[in-house]
Amino acid sequence: MGGLNLLKGIKAMCGRFVVYNLREHFQIDQASVHVHPNYNVSPSQEIPLILKEDGKNRLGSFHWGLVPFWAKDKSIGNRLINARRETVAEKPAFRAAFKKRRCLIPANGFYEWREKDGEKQPYYITLPSDDPFAFAGLWEIWDKEDPPYKSCLLITTDAAESVLPIHNRMPVILKPEYYEKWLDPDSKDPKEILAGGIFTEFKFYPVSKRVNSAGWNEPGCIERVGDGG
Repeated sequence: MGGLNLLKGIKAMCGRFVVYNLREHFQIDQASVHVHPNYNVSPSQEIPLILKEDGKNRLGSFHWGLVPFWAKDKSIGNRLINARRETVAEKPAFRAAFKKRRCLIPANGFYEWREKDGEKQPYYITLPSDDPFAFAGLWEIWDKEDPPYKSCLLITTDAAESVLPIHNRMPVILKPEYYEKWLDPDSKDPKEILAGGIFTEFKFYPVSKRVNSAGWNEPGCIERVGDGG
């Protein structure tokens, strides 16, 4: 079933994002979960992702915070919610997954905070078109418990010029024409995809400081407040 009508609700950035309406944006052949809107996705939560399995795109649910297969304790996942694009291929915690276990993490936008006058103001950042998109991610399965623990992370990079007014880092957001190459475990050029297959133009606006609390999860999370100056 291509392009399942799932995407109802995810938002996140390096530390928070949003998913609420994915429409027919993604090619999905099999789904083991139903995606519910989430306007304040935070680390450790289960989040939807798309991975390649037996040649098919499968939608599943994984915990946000990567636990490498060799880890002695899954608490390491609390620290591994992001991997830097510049070092992801070499770091011991990520390099095996980077070679063979890449995924798409669907979203509609993400949050980042800008400090001004000693206070941090949250902003919602998304594509100018408001279309859903996919973060470049990695996944792992840790089999030292039953059932095995499934986890993932987002890859980050230097902020695009359009995001620099808010923060100096941002998630890697892939262009749709690179989705299949990124998912393919036999792809020979994942580094090149991260360098040239990503979006660089974004829009942003200020939102309520209530998003600071992961417990606040409703459409009001992404409503504009003030002028953000």
